[in-house]
Amino acid sequence: MKSERPFEYIPSDTELLNRGENQEVFALEELYKIYWNPLLQFASKFLNDHDSCKEIVQGLFVHLHTRHQSLKITTAVRPYLYTSLRNRIFNYVRNRSLYKRHIILASSRAEYVSNDVEQFMDVVELNKKIADCLREMPVKYKEVYLLHCQGHFTVKKIAFILNRPVDTVEKQLRKAKAILRNYLLLTKDN
Repeated sequence: MKSERPFEYIPSDTELLNRGENQEVFALEELYKIYWNPLLQFASKFLNDHDSCKEIVQGLFVHLHTRHQSLKITTAVRPYLYTSLRNRIFNYVRNRSLYKRHIILASSRAEYVSNDVEQFMDVVELNKKIADCLREMPVKYKEVYLLHCQGHFTVKKIAFILNRPVDTVEKQLRKAKAILRNYLLLTKDN
C-alpha cells in the first residue's frame, strides 16, 4: 500500500503578498527570499554599481513592507516587482544625473566667485597704483583728471570750473592720461 504523504501546499506570490496585507511578516520574508537575487541581477543590468543595486532592491522591499496594507496590486507579483524596480532604477539614474549637473553648476559658480575675488583684488591694487600716480602728477593735470574721471564732468564743464580754455583742459587731460598709462605700464610687473 502506498504511504500517503500529505501534500505540501506552496502559496503563489499573490497569495504571499495578500498574506502580507494581513500583517504576516512571513509572507514578505518569503517574497524577499524568492526574489532578492533575481531582482539584484536585473538591477545590475542597468547599473554597474553593485552597492547601488542592493540599495534600490532593498528600498523596494522596504516599500513593500511599510506600504503593504495600502498597496493594491492588480497584476501578478513578479511583473509588479520588476516594473517597480525598473522605475526605481530610472529614478535613481535621473536623480544621479541631476545631482551631477548640480555639482558641475556649483563648481562653475565657485570658479566664478573665486574669479570675482581675484578681480576685486586686482581692482583694489589698480586703484592703489592710480592713487600713487596721482600723488606724483603735476597739480594742474591731477585736477583735470580727477574732475573728468571721478567727477564725471565734461571737458567744457571743467574748463568753466577751472577758468581755463577748453583746448588747454583737453591737452592737460590727454597728458594726465598719458602719465597714468606710462606709470601703470612701468609698475605692471610689480
